[in-house]
Amino acid sequence: MHLHSYVCELCILQREESLHHLFINCNFAKSHWQTIGISYPSTLSRFRIIIRIKRNLQVPFYMEIIILMSWCIWKQRHGWLFNNNDPSVQEFLRNFKLEFSVE
Repeated sequence: MHLHSYVCELCILQREESLHHLFINCNFAKSHWQTIGISYPSTLSRFRIIIRIKRNLQVPFYMEIIILMSWCIWKQRHGWLFNNNDPSVQEFLRNFKLEFSVE
């Protein structure tokens, strides 16, 4: 069985679509993390990036925020790839706030 690798469509880096790239290293993902005040050098390991996010957020539910951010990044990527929705940081932030709010 041959597995195909795909190139990230949403950044200029033309990197393979790995989980690490899609949710952390892609310029698209990094711009979304920056909307909630999170920035980090791409050279850090996943573990170090999570530690940095935890320190920056300073809330006990930091992991839930990481999961929710990843979900919202995923939804916006796929909205663009499959529905031709223009990705925007403003739309992402609106969706993140909606998902984060408790009804």
